[in-house]
Amino acid sequence: MTQHGVIMLLVGALLPSMMETFDILEGSAGIMLGAGALGFIIGPMLSGLLTDRKGVKASYLVGFAAEIVLLAAMGLAPSFYVAVAAFFFLNIAAGFIETSVNIVPALVGNGKSGSLMNIVHVFFSIGAFVSPFLIGLLLVATGSWRPVWLLSIIPTAILLLIVARLRFPRAVKTEHTASAPRPRALQVLRERAILMGAIAMMLYVASEFGASNWITLYLNKELGFATLAATSGLSILWLGLLVGRLINARLALFRASGELVWWSGWGGLVTGLLLLTAQTPMMAYVWLFGLGIFMGGIFPNIMAELNGRNPERTGLITGFLAQSAGLGSLIAQPVLGFVGERAGLGVSMALVAGLMGLVSVVIYLGAGSMAALRHQAPPAEAKAQA
Repeated sequence: MTQHGVIMLLVGALLPSMMETFDILEGSAGIMLGAGALGFIIGPMLSGLLTDRKGVKASYLVGFAAEIVLLAAMGLAPSFYVAVAAFFFLNIAAGFIETSVNIVPALVGNGKSGSLMNIVHVFFSIGAFVSPFLIGLLLVATGSWRPVWLLSIIPTAILLLIVARLRFPRAVKTEHTASAPRPRALQVLRERAILMGAIAMMLYVASEFGASNWITLYLNKELGFATLAATSGLSILWLGLLVGRLINARLALFRASGELVWWSGWGGLVTGLLLLTAQTPMMAYVWLFGLGIFMGGIFPNIMAELNGRNPERTGLITGFLAQSAGLGSLIAQPVLGFVGERAGLGVSMALVAGLMGLVSVVIYLGAGSMAALRHQAPPAEAKAQA
């Protein structure tokens, strides 16, 4: 998960340097980010279907092997259009890893998948926190973004070799699922809880990746921060996500996931808007850290609540949720780039904050009332009551 966090955050930290090399503006950069988001829509569903048939190990192996090839293609891309194509396929490969790492907690969670899912995502946050700072140092030292993509091949290749030697658990069938016919895909995906969770996931990831991909440029271009200070802002955001996921790993043991998501969405709206008032690196880092804390638990809490609902279709549900996340990013990135180019990146950042508020609205509408949100049994409690 740490490697996955590094890979997913590379483009956000490298975007200003890549824009300079290819001589493009925010609108064109948004096209590249949108292509990556499209790839991230395709990858999780393919991975989910593969996992339900061949197991999670097969999905890991396909994802890591493809990432090695495509990281090299990104680092060696001779033109903007080649980089767009490579980034598209890289995100398909990353979608395989995304689905795989989110399935494992459902297989081994033992009724505490919400807490375990947050812990797993802590390691994503570690990678996302460390990589922008290291990227900033590499950019200052080398003056080029290309070595960053190429060096990322090393941990990916190591993980491919490790996963090839590991055994992964299979989904445990209950007495009911063992005797019941395998549910059809559309039957599973039309459940209200899964549909509302998918919409919330779409809005959240549009906000998370909107912040991750554009915050460096916002700090550098709009506020005039130096390169290292701007990339460090992205690290601070992900440090907040790391802390937020540690907090949610504890809260998920005794609080309903819907309630946690509801509070997180409103907190993200407030801190995201306060970020727009910052004029110094210190204040920007304070609000970015707060935004990260509120963002931290949304993805893992939604995923843990839903992807274990049907052991026969864990891969399908996880892939669908991750695919919805990719759809949010696909729509948001070109829009944020277009808005940033014409109205200013501050307006784009305001939209990022607004998306967090919409997550809370969707979660509330899905539950129907605050009482319903507060009285949903968290995973451990639900298991005990069954």
